Amino acid sequence: MQYKSLPDWQKYWAKIIDIQHLQNKSRQIDETLKAIEKEFNCKLMSGDQLMIIEALEERIEQLKNDKNIKPGLQGELFE
Repeated sequence: MQYKSLPDWQKYWAKIIDIQHLQNKSRQIDETLKAIEKEFNCKLMSGDQLMIIEALEERIEQLKNDKNIKPGLQGELFE
């Protein structure tokens, strides 16, 4: 396999809004990385793997935080 330009991993994971799906991808990271290599027809370098994992973890954390934010909560802080 040849090395080629890979996507912005933040944007790649941002397309997925199902937190359980992302957590499953994280738990099965070896399979996830293999699937990405197949999807992009390339061999991932260790730096690529780290960027993918970091972006995946950030996306999961973002969705967790979004889920915990309730409408009107900020207004209650100032009452």
